[in-house]
Amino acid sequence: MSLKALNQLLGRSTIDPSVIEAYEEGRIDDLLAEYDFSPEIRRELRRAETDNFSQFAALAYQVVEAFTEARYRMQIPSPTEGLQPEEFQADEEQVA
Repeated sequence: MSLKALNQLLGRSTIDPSVIEAYEEGRIDDLLAEYDFSPEIRRELRRAETDNFSQFAALAYQVVEAFTEARYRMQIPSPTEGLQPEEFQADEEQVA
């Protein structure tokens, strides 16, 4: 969901000068609060030290992508663990 929120924010920045003004005045967190960013992503974006809004946008994509990939990786079970919890696995090995 955060990538969608980032796209909305950056799209808004092309038509609404208050977005870039907020960035330049150090009020980017006020804007981030209006969108569906997780607290972790907001924290990372607040820490961003960039020279202009274009650099902020590029860094924001990297941050959001990293958090999205990390969450996706956590949801996929390891092939070594099997697809079902151990308590539901057969005692004998089976062939598919």
